[in-house]
Amino acid sequence: MRRIRTLIVDDEPLSREGIALMLENDPEIEVIGQCADGQDAVEQMLTQQPDLAFLDVHMPRLNGLEVLERLPPERRPVVVFITAHDRYAIRAFELCATEYLLKPFHDERFQTAMRRAKEQVARADFGALQRQTAELMAYLRDPGRATAPAAPERPAARRRLAFKVGGTYEIVEADEIVWIEAQGNLVKLCAGGRTHLIREPLEQIGQRLDAARFVRVHRSFLVNADRVRKVVPLLYGDHTIVMSDGAKIRLSRSYRHQLKALLPPDSP
Repeated sequence: MRRIRTLIVDDEPLSREGIALMLENDPEIEVIGQCADGQDAVEQMLTQQPDLAFLDVHMPRLNGLEVLERLPPERRPVVVFITAHDRYAIRAFELCATEYLLKPFHDERFQTAMRRAKEQVARADFGALQRQTAELMAYLRDPGRATAPAAPERPAARRRLAFKVGGTYEIVEADEIVWIEAQGNLVKLCAGGRTHLIREPLEQIGQRLDAARFVRVHRSFLVNADRVRKVVPLLYGDHTIVMSDGAKIRLSRSYRHQLKALLPPDSP
């Protein structure tokens, strides 16, 4: 079994040592290095190509967010951000962070982050990506080869949203969202069999989602078109939309132009 190549980046020596100690007995992890500043982290990520990085936000020379911004998306490892501040969380997830650990964190929280990070590494298949990249570079050095290897596939785009609920961040897979309803100053979001109450405008959430999949069907509702199971015509141009969780949502007349977006492309 190939071990997950891991880089620890933090300007505090005790923090680096603590993370290394937590990883010491994990047979799936190989710590390949430690960095104390952002510029060194960029260089190490480009040369060593770690699968996973624990990355502090506040560091000399470059902060953690700037480190990721300096790397091409296809060269970014799976990232667990570590920091004493939570105000950077949303930007961290936009830049591909898998997890966000607020200092001080306990063992159980660390293990949850590790489980999610390992799942993300497994999905990305970094080993295959690196082998394909090596083949492509060999071809570019020697164009006389009979055929060029297939270009390496970039890791699948991460379609996750982070919402602050109380003092924590809830991470929601966009694919699992069924519907979103505005309720006064709050938004109720149904995803993965759970509902979340979020203090964020419906319009703002909609801007963070794929407009081709998430359709406005009412002034108070967004629905995931992939989760629509039935559309039932009613009187006067209204429709009832039946979602995968059994919820029934009205498609109002003012939004009936969205009907085609709710149906499969080959629908009559």
